[in-house]
Amino acid sequence: MTTRELAPKPPWPALAALTATLGAAAAIGTLCTATTATRTAIQVECTTAKACELVDALALDVWSEHRGPGLPLEVVVSSDVLPALAKAGVSWTVIDPDIDATAAAEAARLRQPGAADKSDWFGEYKDYGAISMRLDELAALAPTLVRKEEIGRSIEGRPLWAVRIGGTAPDATPMLINGTQHAREWIAAMVSTCVADRMVRGYATDPAIRAFLDRTELWVVPVVNPDGYQHSWGSNRYWRKNRRGNHGVDLNRNFSVAWGGEGSSKRESSDTYHGLHAFSEPETRALRDLALREGARVHIDFHAYGQLLLYPWNYTRTPPPDRARYAATGDRLASAMFAMHQVPYKLQSGAELYAAAGTMSDWAYGEVGAMSFTVELRPKLGGRGAGGFVLPPAQIKPTCDEGMAAVFALRDAVP
Repeated sequence: MTTRELAPKPPWPALAALTATLGAAAAIGTLCTATTATRTAIQVECTTAKACELVDALALDVWSEHRGPGLPLEVVVSSDVLPALAKAGVSWTVIDPDIDATAAAEAARLRQPGAADKSDWFGEYKDYGAISMRLDELAALAPTLVRKEEIGRSIEGRPLWAVRIGGTAPDATPMLINGTQHAREWIAAMVSTCVADRMVRGYATDPAIRAFLDRTELWVVPVVNPDGYQHSWGSNRYWRKNRRGNHGVDLNRNFSVAWGGEGSSKRESSDTYHGLHAFSEPETRALRDLALREGARVHIDFHAYGQLLLYPWNYTRTPPPDRARYAATGDRLASAMFAMHQVPYKLQSGAELYAAAGTMSDWAYGEVGAMSFTVELRPKLGGRGAGGFVLPPAQIKPTCDEGMAAVFALRDAVP
């Protein structure tokens, strides 16, 4: 994991006092227990702004993609700072006491022979190569229904694969689904692939899928960030950005609507680094060109995590022109997703939580004219025992159920 950018903070007394305490604690730790600290994921209820500012200043990584009233702050800190946080009056809940041990256990599980069980493909996470082969299989299974297309190449030269499914009616509505702009969000890759898989395999037998595909030209891009995704499989489970240089670019801050604004960073070390200019990255250019070429009218950007259902704008609190329609449609999505397994997804505009400029959803809505939602998949914020980005594989298929429900409900809302 890259060290998260520490933006300058006001030198108010509590932070200065805590810094001094931490410095003393670090000195003692160096002498006595230098090897005992772990990277620990914690949740802090932001009952006061100062409590979260303290934690934010000490974070090695921030896992809360969205922040705001009623939402906790989830960060990774070194375990040796926890006593000092307690002394400063900051309370927290441990999500994962040792995220590196969790990642190591996941890697060990994936090395087991059963991890490649083809009879239950969605019973375990799959890497970029396996997902690419699955898309080949879908194209071969139904060549008149499915087309696999390379829409671009990544920084490191990997193909960005899209599959076009359905669209048999001459007036079929173009719909775009994409996942894994952020490398560590493995469940987004699996849900995007699962949606494509269920659509193709169910077309002949499921009347709802047949009706959907007959009137929809569905494009699915399961892995937008293949370089980062493979890096998270082989070197750094918690890597977020693409693989530009030694620093990477946050692809979901690289789109042109409000590029460079609040919620993105000009510092290369930041996990929200927006790149040198809008569409500086081949991955975002590939999505841009596909969406414009096909005239996408409906769009879902799958992410993780938090169980959130977000609509534009993400960069400003100014309501979009279609706010009433978004709110009504979002209610339908949230209800449809909840009906699957009684797992709630919270609906609101992105900027109500935390400003994020240069996102794909804002661009798809603002420039392409698509009705666009960002879906933050499982787990929920503060999901102890199944928290963070390492989601148990048993949750892949139920999360896909929720993703499918969102796809159907959103499509039904657009003529």
